[in-house]
Amino acid sequence: MIHPRDWYVEIAGQGPDLVLLHGLGASSFSWRHNRERLSRHFRVITPDLPGHGRSPAPLDADYRAEALVRGVVDFLDYQGLETVALGGNSLGGGLSLVLAREQPARVSALVLLAPAAALTRVPYAFWPLRLPVLGYAAAILLGPWLLPWFMRLVYCHPERLIPEAVAGYAPPYRDLRRRLALRQVCRDLEIRPLAEIAALLRGLAQPTSLIWGERDLILPPAQGHWMAAHLPQAEFHLLPEVGHAPQEEAPGLVNKIIIDFLGRSIKNV
Repeated sequence: MIHPRDWYVEIAGQGPDLVLLHGLGASSFSWRHNRERLSRHFRVITPDLPGHGRSPAPLDADYRAEALVRGVVDFLDYQGLETVALGGNSLGGGLSLVLAREQPARVSALVLLAPAAALTRVPYAFWPLRLPVLGYAAAILLGPWLLPWFMRLVYCHPERLIPEAVAGYAPPYRDLRRRLALRQVCRDLEIRPLAEIAALLRGLAQPTSLIWGERDLILPPAQGHWMAAHLPQAEFHLLPEVGHAPQEEAPGLVNKIIIDFLGRSIKNV
């Protein structure tokens, strides 16, 4: 796995450490509307995961969930972060859940935005990248020109975000090698049975805020209700007219939820 000294990371603010992990195919850019507001209360740390954004994306790296979780633990160690509030969107939320279960002393609270706790199916937008031969062709075609189409699946109101989002997310997609690395990330995604996911959730003790978009097409809100039923300590927020990236579509509300929740859940806020 890539050494955490080589990860791209943005750090802002002072206070309790809050680490936020982005979703599949995204980057720390996804927290652009949250970083400044949250940094008034927390030391906000937003890395680009391996294979994403401006972090290295070697084609021979191990991008399985357990390897990415180990990478996040190594990142915390490298940054000198003993205990953090940990959160993430989609893939980043799933990694946060696994890390909190495996190393509970490292995580004081969880903030999860439509987390891919463990996939029961691969989001259909990424399915072509998993195919043995056609996946290579899909990676070649997955340039910046396809981002507006993909964002129409992610956002409930794409017209509000597409110009800014395309400009911010496009740079890695101009690089074929990075698109091939994203293909490898997708191929390494593991499909897990619901019983295994339920066992993972039952093992969590941290206070949790679960945030979901009512119009999420990638991970439908029914999954959010199911997760909330298996996380009795979780606060569940279902946001109207919001898709798969609540932190981008409803940043003001999401920021308020995070600040209020962590203010009640961790010390020194």
